[in-house]
Amino acid sequence: MDLRAVIVIFLMMFSSLSFAVDYKGGDIHENDSKWMNANLYHGLNQRGGPFKFTDTYLELEFGGRSGIIDYYGYVDFLDILNDSQSDKHDADNSFAKVDLRFSLDAMFKKDLALGAIKEWYIATEYMDGDGALRVFWLGLGTDVEVPWLGLVGFNVQTRYYMENFGASNEEKFDGLVLHVNWFKPFVFFDKDFISFQGYADYEFLSELNKPEASYYSDDSFQTYLGFWFHSKRYAVGYGAKFYKNMTQFKDEASFFPGGPKFDTTGVGHYFNVTYKF
Repeated sequence: MDLRAVIVIFLMMFSSLSFAVDYKGGDIHENDSKWMNANLYHGLNQRGGPFKFTDTYLELEFGGRSGIIDYYGYVDFLDILNDSQSDKHDADNSFAKVDLRFSLDAMFKKDLALGAIKEWYIATEYMDGDGALRVFWLGLGTDVEVPWLGLVGFNVQTRYYMENFGASNEEKFDGLVLHVNWFKPFVFFDKDFISFQGYADYEFLSELNKPEASYYSDDSFQTYLGFWFHSKRYAVGYGAKFYKNMTQFKDEASFFPGGPKFDTTGVGHYFNVTYKF
């Protein structure tokens, strides 16, 4: 089954659910919200391919809730300072991601909570790189109440690669993703606070390592662990990002014998200043 067939089935299912719901006078937009940030990051020892890099980039980040749709996304503009010392200078200069989760609770106008699971979603994600990368994720999502952390998002999704720099999994479904994200304010100064925030992605069961076993793994992992100080309009933060076989490139492998070794496992450091719109 190709991607177009999956999308058609998904849209048919989504349409039948949304139009069949009897809202009984309820207002699914009662808790609507939206936000947008401009983040200036300086990232040391980042991994986003076979080799680590350092760069300063601008990120426009947004999110919120509108009726049945829980949404989040960002656009990164790399080498924003046009710095000849940046590892991204004169290279691919943008990356975008959009997450849309469609609430089954809101579609059915019913509370589908089950213990610690507070809400259920059809979860999608689309990623687009500046070069030859386009990926679509589709699966099931939940919001789960976790001790101390509070409400945590969990998604389990399959991946479809429209483009992947010419790799053998282009135009195919390949592997699964477990995604987790959280935002926990834990120290307060009147209306200001310090938060522990971040996410983790574990991608696994990929077939990419079979035809290209010498330099691709069947899984990869990354997690961002951030501590930010938030005021009403501004934030400053530091985050450590831990990588293992980032983007499925095997750490210390190479494209050809004697070639430069990959650096896809380790720790990156991210410093940011943020303006909140």
